Amino acid sequence: MKLRNLLTVALATLLFACTNTNTKQVIISGTITNPKGDTVKIIMKDTSYITTLNEAAHFNISFNLDSATYLSFFHGEESTAMFLKGGESVNLTIDTEFFDETIIYEGSAESSYLAKKYLLGEEANIYSQLFSTEKEEFITNLNTYIAKVEQELSTVNNEAFVTAEKENNVKMIEYYIEKIEAIANLPQIGEPAIDFTYPDKEGNEFSLSTFKGSLVYVDVWATWCGPCKAEIPALKTLEHDYHNNNITFLSVSVDTDKEAWINMLADKQLGGVQLWANGWTEITKSYAINGIPRFLLFDADGNVISLDAPRPSSEEIRELIEANL
Repeated sequence: MKLRNLLTVALATLLFACTNTNTKQVIISGTITNPKGDTVKIIMKDTSYITTLNEAAHFNISFNLDSATYLSFFHGEESTAMFLKGGESVNLTIDTEFFDETIIYEGSAESSYLAKKYLLGEEANIYSQLFSTEKEEFITNLNTYIAKVEQELSTVNNEAFVTAEKENNVKMIEYYIEKIEAIANLPQIGEPAIDFTYPDKEGNEFSLSTFKGSLVYVDVWATWCGPCKAEIPALKTLEHDYHNNNITFLSVSVDTDKEAWINMLADKQLGGVQLWANGWTEITKSYAINGIPRFLLFDADGNVISLDAPRPSSEEIRELIEANL
């Protein structure tokens, strides 16, 4: 299961409500073809279970559930979503050479549906279409994908699960419609930027427009983002090399933990202008930012040069800066 589908499972987990509080045993067994390692793992919200494959690459895990829940089955670097009510005896088989395409569940219609839903998502590739498809075509393709998913869902005889999945699909549609509309409304190269305003660590507020009159290179990042932190040395070098040029380096953190952000400013001795967005707020909505780090470049007149600018570690960013100073 890829990262973007973990969001889908997380949403569904939040939406699912179950009144069953009776503890019931679950048994999950199976066989793995072409195993990648000798263990399998079950991960739930509050706990996890791990067991070792035998010589025939067979495994068996049993545990108690006091309510229905979504969970993830892991082997090697791959995972798949499952849903169990408690009381099931589930057998699954997987060939790691074609992990998602070969998953077969016996004893859990909900888990079989989730596996098929994932494959339909891979086929539709909806997320990538956000940036390559016109709005009307995107919405048509999204609705086609949801229709296929709900056709699969109609085979599941579990009213509470079906209701939760349908609500999750509504949330998914709302999410994608919001994103495609934001992308459709993005300013084009040479058009005025969408302004935003955030405080620095002392609480002084600055806007993008505050720095009109200079080139502005914006870094949208967070302290918990590994790829963001990996760019810090290159960003500091870039700031140093262009210190005497008419360019402002503006970093906007989407951290919700202000103390963690302030501590990293000190620990990493971060320069430039450092602002705190307190989550996925104005800037991420205005610029349809779905992942970080994200870099933006604006000219001295406050117009767009690039809304997906090269990273500090690339050679291309220096060429782009030089061309616009």
